[in-house]
Amino acid sequence: MKKIRLKDVADMLGVSVVTVSNALSGKKGVSDNLRKKIIKTAHELGINCERYSKCNNSSNNVGTETEGLILGVLVSDFYVSIGTSFYWEMYQKITYAATRARCLTSLDIVKEKSGNPKVPNMIKDNSIDGLIILGMLKREFLNEVLNACQCPIVSVDFTIPEKKISAVLSSNYIGMYKATRELIKAGHKRIGFVGTMGFSHNIGERLCGFQKCMIENGLSVPLQWILSDRVGEMETAYVSLPDELPTAFACSSDYAASILYDALERRGLSVPNDISIASYDNYLYNHKLSGKLTTYNVDMEAIAESAIHRIIMELRYPELAGKTEYIDSNVIRRTSIKNIE
Repeated sequence: MKKIRLKDVADMLGVSVVTVSNALSGKKGVSDNLRKKIIKTAHELGINCERYSKCNNSSNNVGTETEGLILGVLVSDFYVSIGTSFYWEMYQKITYAATRARCLTSLDIVKEKSGNPKVPNMIKDNSIDGLIILGMLKREFLNEVLNACQCPIVSVDFTIPEKKISAVLSSNYIGMYKATRELIKAGHKRIGFVGTMGFSHNIGERLCGFQKCMIENGLSVPLQWILSDRVGEMETAYVSLPDELPTAFACSSDYAASILYDALERRGLSVPNDISIASYDNYLYNHKLSGKLTTYNVDMEAIAESAIHRIIMELRYPELAGKTEYIDSNVIRRTSIKNIE
């Protein structure tokens, strides 16, 4: 038997989930007639209305208007490796933020590697109140998801500019600007960049931030110092170094920095004695550079909190959809940068 949720009451009466929750918990902002109608419908459907009124009478009623909302989280299996991936960590932050708002999360890892991903049942059955898409999906499949989904959607770490869908990202442009500035402050003037331009919109924004910082400081970047971190049709992680190297590199991600580090090591060069590195993410584990890399910190907790907040606000005010929010943070200075004269 299908579990009856607040959304079922809302759909039957043509009101929002938040209005239903407010009515059941005795909060202001709902007319007496509508409140009676909501309570009657909820009783008829078998919802325990007493649970909501108790929440309202307690001394700690923060988030009761969102209690019981189910938020789906969709992520590609290209990104997720449980316990070790950036996106798995981000999902945990989203779950924590949802819990603080008294919401539940339902994770679906899309099998894009197989080449035949399916729209999850939670979307087809309309059994969620909101959807967070964590990381870019393949375009054709993404369109299937967007067409099937009937609830508010927030994308995290990417944008869908052609649709009226809100997005929450780290501050790609400003963050890479700040990371590059650390190299310049250390005296470096010959600086390269590592990142594959066509791989994601984020990398393009980070390259722009890098270039802006270089231009503002009167520094140029030869094309041969803008390096890809992937090669071949399978996009294998690899950095091909030019014969002549700069004194430093700004990397589009900590992962790119680790690939660069390995390439430098193969040539017999060390970090930071021979080459300095600044990067982006503050997420690198199980590598020689771990704990040493100067990097722009992606504030996962703030991104998660913002994503949950946007979903809840758009349930209440659908007209707010389509906003993009960039979450800024700071650079963490470690030992991968050498000061030069």
